[in-house]
Amino acid sequence: MTEEEIMPLIVAGGSDRERAIRAFYEIYGSQMIRFFIYRGLKAEDAQDVFQETLIKIIRHCDAYQDMGNTRAWFWQIARNCHTDFLRKKLKTQAVETQVEFLEDLSVSDSNNQSSHQSVDDCVNAGLEAFRGKEPERVYALSLQMNGLSISEIGERIGRTLSATKEYLSQCRKKLQPFISHCHELLEA
Repeated sequence: MTEEEIMPLIVAGGSDRERAIRAFYEIYGSQMIRFFIYRGLKAEDAQDVFQETLIKIIRHCDAYQDMGNTRAWFWQIARNCHTDFLRKKLKTQAVETQVEFLEDLSVSDSNNQSSHQSVDDCVNAGLEAFRGKEPERVYALSLQMNGLSISEIGERIGRTLSATKEYLSQCRKKLQPFISHCHELLEA
């Protein structure tokens, strides 16, 4: 069964849909899961994103209306599901980190009211505040801070090399207001 034969069967529903879903698994299952793993997901997360991709294809099959390139449509949905997964994961991490930061802050304040904040603490606090507003940008910056090359970062965030360079530059500019006050600690 070809990609073009899959869509009408998914739209038809019933046993035709079941056959189309099996064909979709055979054609795209391992390809998409490998793609998600290559883009940085764990195997079990990649399988979850693949399942979500299939669910969205089924949900939106009526909107497809023979747009032309079925394969491109399937892969666009897969990329969107991958991006959605990363956004959800980053938001969850941001909330968890923010809660940990607030807990740490309250403990350190209660232990020593007169302690001075270090530059590292200041930058980390600014980075966490930035994560709450711009989790995707913090993700990209963290990849760079972890030593990934621009091309590797581009692959993970789905951008070309030049677009990745520009995006990272914009990320650093947007981070500035969150850490500019830390320069005072360097002068002290």
